[in-house]
Amino acid sequence: MERNMELIRKVMLAAEKIEDPYDLIDPKVKGHSETEISYHIALLDDAGLLKGQDRSAIGVFRWSAGALTWAGQEFVAAIKDESAWKEAIALTEKSGASASFELLSKALKQVHEKRAGL
Repeated sequence: MERNMELIRKVMLAAEKIEDPYDLIDPKVKGHSETEISYHIALLDDAGLLKGQDRSAIGVFRWSAGALTWAGQEFVAAIKDESAWKEAIALTEKSGASASFELLSKALKQVHEKRAGL
């Protein structure tokens, strides 16, 4: 399954709304299957951006999203502004490279620094 940065953004923004750090959510994202969403939650857990929980059963792949980590909070702060997100995506696409997380993070930093006059 291919990583989808738009889906990652939507899952992270949904996870940010968790009020109790022990709560888990199973976000619904139009146009994406539960398996695809679960896969992306597992990726985000692996990347250390949120605390995911594997709730798979025999024959069913299912991950739920939990609270954001420090790195996850930093990432959400960078992706909240949709125009900054779109600008960063455009920068990564302009480079001709696929949107790796590292490249996207650098583009987001560049966009925010430019906006802050740094």
